[in-house]
Amino acid sequence: MDSAFTKVFVEIASCCNITKAAENLGYSQSGLSHTLNRAEDELGFKLFYRAKSGVTLTPEGEMLLPIAKELEMGMEKLYETISSIQGISKGRITIGTIQSISIHVLSPILKAFESDYPQIKIDLKEGTLQEIHDWILDHTVDLGLTSIQKDDEFESIPLYDDPMMAVVPMDYDLNGKDFIDVTDFDNKPFIMPSMEKDNDIDLDRVIKNSGINVNVKCTSKDDTAIMSMVEYGLGVSIIPELYTLRHFQNIQVVPLNPPYKRNIGIGLYSFSGASPATLKFIEYAKDMFTDKYKFSK
Repeated sequence: MDSAFTKVFVEIASCCNITKAAENLGYSQSGLSHTLNRAEDELGFKLFYRAKSGVTLTPEGEMLLPIAKELEMGMEKLYETISSIQGISKGRITIGTIQSISIHVLSPILKAFESDYPQIKIDLKEGTLQEIHDWILDHTVDLGLTSIQKDDEFESIPLYDDPMMAVVPMDYDLNGKDFIDVTDFDNKPFIMPSMEKDNDIDLDRVIKNSGINVNVKCTSKDDTAIMSMVEYGLGVSIIPELYTLRHFQNIQVVPLNPPYKRNIGIGLYSFSGASPATLKFIEYAKDMFTDKYKFSK
C-alpha cells in the first residue's frame, strides 16, 4: 500500500461510500473502484464489504485503518513542512468540535485564519465529547476544540472557563437573588442535556458534587431545544454559558451558587507530531480565546 493509496483508503473509510470518496478526491467512480480492486488484489484480502447502501470495513480493513491514518497524517506533515521551508503555507486541518463551540466560537477564528492562510483547508466534524475524544486518539481529527476532562488520554491546552448556568422560565421566582442555589433544583422537573447515550459529562459533575436529585422530564443534545422547552415551562436546566448566547426572550439565564464551570480547550494526540498548519491554527485559537465575549458580538 503506497502513500497515494493510503489517502484513498482513508477517504473511502471516512465516507463509507466510493462515489462520494471519488468526488472528494477528484476521481471517477469507476477509476476509484478500479484502484481499490487492484490494491485489494495486491494485498490478498478485502478492505471493504460492498453493498448498495455503501461500504463498510472488513476486519482486516479495521486493523489497517489506524495505521493508514497515521501514515496519512505523517505525509501531510511532511508536505506542510516542505511548504513551510519554501515559505508557502499550505495544508489541511480537520477539527473536531462540539456544537456550542462551532456555532459561537469558531467563526471569528476561522475568518482570521483563512484571511492569513487561504491555502490551508479546514474540515469541521461536530460530535459529542466521547466522539471527539475517540477522533483525537485514532487520528480522525488533527485537533479537538472541546470540554477538557481530567482523565483525557491526549495532550491539551486549556483556553478558558465556561460557567455552568441555570436556565429557568421568565416567571421563575428568584426571591430577589441574582443567582440560583443548585439545591433549589432538587426534584424539580428537569430538562437534561444529553450526549448521545450518556448525559452531558460536565452537568453530571455538577449533579454529583451538589448531591441533588434531578427529576428528568425530557432529554436533548440540542441546546436550542433545551432552552425552548424551558421557555414553555416544561422544566429547568443547567447548561454552559456558551449555549445561552442564542437569544431567547422568555427565559432567565442565572449564575449558579456555588459556581461550576467547564474548561474549554484544545486537545490533540501529540504536540510533537502536529503539522505546521495545525500548530499555526492553535496559535490563532489561543489568541482569539483571550476575550470570550467577542464571540457573541
